[in-house]
Amino acid sequence: MQATAVGRNQLCPCGSQRKFKHCCASKPKQAVSEPVPSTDVDVLLAAASALHRAERLPQAIAAYKLVLQQQPEHAHALHMLGMLAQLQDDQMAAVEWIKRAIAIEPTPEMHYNLAVALQAQKDWKGAALHYNTAIALRPDYHLAWTNLGSVFKELGFKEAAIEAYARAVELQPNLRSLHANLGTALIAANRQREAIDAFRQALNLKANDAVSLQGMGTALMGVGGGQNPEAVKYLQASLVEDSANVGAHSNLIFAMDMDPRFDTQTLLAERRRYDELHGRPQAVKQRPHTNVPDPSRRLRVGYVSADFRQHSAAKVFAVMLTGYDRTQFEVFAYSQLDFKTKDAESYHFAQAVDHWIDIAELGDDQFADRVRSDQIDILVDLSAFTSGGRLPTFAQKPAPIQITAWGYAASTGMKAMDVLFVDPILVPPEEKHWYVEEVRYLPSAVHYQSLSPFPPVAPLPALTNGHITFGSMNRLCKVTEDVWATWIEVLKAVPNSRFIIKAGETDHPEDRAALLARFERAGIDHGRLTLIGATDWANHIATFAQMDICLDPFPHGGGVSSLEAIKSGVPVVSLAGHTLVGRIARSILTSLDLQDWLAPTPESYVDLAARKAADVAGLKQLRETLRERFDNSALGDNKAYVAAAEAQYRQLWHRWCEQQQSGQLQQAAVTPHLLAA
Repeated sequence: MQATAVGRNQLCPCGSQRKFKHCCASKPKQAVSEPVPSTDVDVLLAAASALHRAERLPQAIAAYKLVLQQQPEHAHALHMLGMLAQLQDDQMAAVEWIKRAIAIEPTPEMHYNLAVALQAQKDWKGAALHYNTAIALRPDYHLAWTNLGSVFKELGFKEAAIEAYARAVELQPNLRSLHANLGTALIAANRQREAIDAFRQALNLKANDAVSLQGMGTALMGVGGGQNPEAVKYLQASLVEDSANVGAHSNLIFAMDMDPRFDTQTLLAERRRYDELHGRPQAVKQRPHTNVPDPSRRLRVGYVSADFRQHSAAKVFAVMLTGYDRTQFEVFAYSQLDFKTKDAESYHFAQAVDHWIDIAELGDDQFADRVRSDQIDILVDLSAFTSGGRLPTFAQKPAPIQITAWGYAASTGMKAMDVLFVDPILVPPEEKHWYVEEVRYLPSAVHYQSLSPFPPVAPLPALTNGHITFGSMNRLCKVTEDVWATWIEVLKAVPNSRFIIKAGETDHPEDRAALLARFERAGIDHGRLTLIGATDWANHIATFAQMDICLDPFPHGGGVSSLEAIKSGVPVVSLAGHTLVGRIARSILTSLDLQDWLAPTPESYVDLAARKAADVAGLKQLRETLRERFDNSALGDNKAYVAAAEAQYRQLWHRWCEQQQSGQLQQAAVTPHLLAA
C-alpha cells in the first residue's frame, strides 16, 4: 500500500481524527461567502474550515493566513495550511507549515501528516521517523502503522514491513486492505504460506477484491508448482474483476507457462489477449518515427530490463551489453531497478554501456518519450512478463524495430513487437506461423556469461561418496505434482542415491516440513535428502560440486540453472517438452550434442536417469570435458554469439530502411496523380 493519499483520504481538517472523505467531505456542500475581515480568531477558523470543506482552497488558505496574522503561532492554522499545501501537491510547503505547527503543539496527526508529505517526496527515513513519533504518541494509530509498513517496504526492510502491517491488522482486523498489505509484504519476504493466510482473510472480507485475488494467485504460485492450477484460477478471477491489471495478467501468463494443462496454442492465445487488454490502449499513442533511414550508419540499440544486477536472467543477456561492436552500435541500458536492488553487477553493466538511464520512476508515456528523444533504432525487451517488465511502453512502438529476447523470450503476443529471437528447437519452423512476432533464429536461444569467475570443476562426488547424488537448483514454482512424482521414482530406481534440493523456499520451516513430508509419504528416508536455502551466487555455484546429475523440472524447464550445472560439469536429465518454455533444456543439450540426456516421456525420464547414474565412468569422463565443450559452443562463445545477434540487427535495420525508401517512392508516385485528378 502506498502512502495515504492527500485530499479525500487525508485526515479531516476539522480535527475529528477521521478521514476527510468520511467526515466533512460527506456533508452536503453549502454556499460559502467570502471571509469577512475580522480579528476574531474563532470566526476566521470557522470560515476557513467551511471554505476547506467546500474545496475552495485559495480562499481557505487566505482565511488561515488571516488567523496567523492575529496569532502567528496558532498550531492548528499552521497544520491546516500544511494540509492545504498537500492538496495542491506542494509537498515542500506542506513540510514547512507542518514542522512549524509541530514545534508549537505537536499531535499524532501532525506527525502523521508530516510523514505523508515526506513520503510523497520519497524521504523515506524522514517519513519513518515521524510515523514512529505518531505511533509513540498514539500506539493504536493504524494508519501510521500501515504507512510505516509501506516505508519499510520501500527501504527494503522486509521483516520490519511485515511487523508494521501485522500491527495494523491487529488494530483493524476488519479492513480488507490491511490484510492484503500484509500478504504482499509476506510474498516479498518469500513467506508464501503465511501470505496465503493473509489473502484468505482479505477475501473473507471481500470475496471479489481484485488485489487480494491477485495476491492469492501469486502466493500460491510461490509455494510450489503443485499449486499452479489454483494460482491460475485466482489470477483469472482477478482479471475478471479488473481487466486492466497488468501485473495480474503477467502473473497469469507466468503461471500458465508452468501448468501442464496448457499447450502452446493456449499459451499464445493468452498472450494475444494481454495485447488486446493492455497493448491496444497504448497503441493509439504510436507516432511516426523520425530515425534517419541510413542502412550503414552506427545504430542505437536500447535494452530494457529490471535485471541489470546479480540475477539469473542477466547472465543470459550479459554478453550483449559487455561484448558489442562499439564501432557499429551505441548501446543504451534502460534500467527498471530501484535503489534497493542495484548491486555491484549493476555498476558493471552501467560501465559497460554507452548510456545508463534509470526508468523506474518513469510512466509508460514518459518512458516512450525518452526512447523517442534518444532516437533508439532497435529496442530490445529483456523482461517480458517477469517482474519489472515494461511491455505497455513497447505497445506505443517508440522505436522503429522492437525485439523480445533472452530474459523471458517466450513471445509477448504483441502486435507492436516485431521480432522474437529464439532457435529452431524452441520454435520449430513448422510452428513459426503461430506467433505474432516474426520468429528469427540465433545459434542458440540462450547464451551464458557470468560477470563473476566460475570455480574450477570439482571431481565427480560419486567417486568418493560411493553413491550418486542428484540435484535440483530450480525455484519450486516450476516443480509440479508430476515432477515430484517423477523425481521420487528416480530415487527409488537408484538405490542409496541422494537428492540435493536448493531453493529459497526451503529457508522457511513450514515449506521444509511440507517438502520432507512429501518424500516421507513416498517412502524416501530424510537422510537421503539435503535441503539448502538461498545463498549468495558463489555459494550457489559451489553447490554443484556436491552433485553428480541434475534433474530438470517440467513443463517449464530450467534455463540458467541448466546452463550453470553444465558449466560446472554436471549433466542434466530433461524432458523433451512440447511448449517453448518446456524446450529450454532441450535447446541447451542440443547445442552441446547431448541429446542422449533427453527423455521423451516422464516414464523414460526415470529410466534415463537410472541408466546414466549406473555409468559412473561415463559421468567422470563427461564431467572432465563438459566445461570445455560448453565454452566452445554457441552457449559460451561470446564473440561468435554477439556477432550473430548483431548481424540480425543489421538485417532488420536494412529492411526497415528499404521500407522507408519504398514508402517515399510510392508517395512520390501518387502525388502527381492526385494533382492531375
